[in-house]
Amino acid sequence: MADALHFAYSPGRLGRREGSPGLVLQELTQFALASVIARKGQAAPAAAAAQRAFGTSLPSTPAFAAGNELAFVWSGPGHWLALGPQATEPVEARLSAVFGAHASVFDQGGSRMLLELRGPRARDVLAKGVSIDLHPRGFKTGNVAVTTASHLAVHLWQVADEPVYRLLVVRTWFDSLWRWLAASAAEYGCEVLTPTPYTAHTS
Repeated sequence: MADALHFAYSPGRLGRREGSPGLVLQELTQFALASVIARKGQAAPAAAAAQRAFGTSLPSTPAFAAGNELAFVWSGPGHWLALGPQATEPVEARLSAVFGAHASVFDQGGSRMLLELRGPRARDVLAKGVSIDLHPRGFKTGNVAVTTASHLAVHLWQVADEPVYRLLVVRTWFDSLWRWLAASAAEYGCEVLTPTPYTAHTS
């Protein structure tokens, strides 16, 4: 599938043209993202602060938790990514007010790209380059992996059983990630949709 290897990232179809696409890919834009790192001995108070402010605790295992304004994606022991729609108040200021001395907060929004991947062959496409087992017995809705995709560091989590995944990657690495995704999806057919603003829920 030579066209896939040179397919520019833009809305359209690549790879197999017959039938429904095996992978549907969409960039999610206009999101706020911040790294939240608990200070020494402060993970429990930080989790309690999140519960009071957002109606959800901070995951202590590789999972994500959706609150009433933000979701928290596990990123390591005592470390989370806070993700939500863009708001008037900068996310770093909002979270710093919530966590106070319990956690350090750093805005990450401009440095990452967020993709949603769905379709009957989404799992097969990812399995070609993701270094974890995505079988539904071991990786389910709500699970998170800090892993690699084609040797690039990514956050990957599953948001629906069909399955639907969200993948977060450093923006400067996206071209390399896209070349791998396009080649991996070509045999199944891939439909790239027009980017859409981030929402907490899948469509």
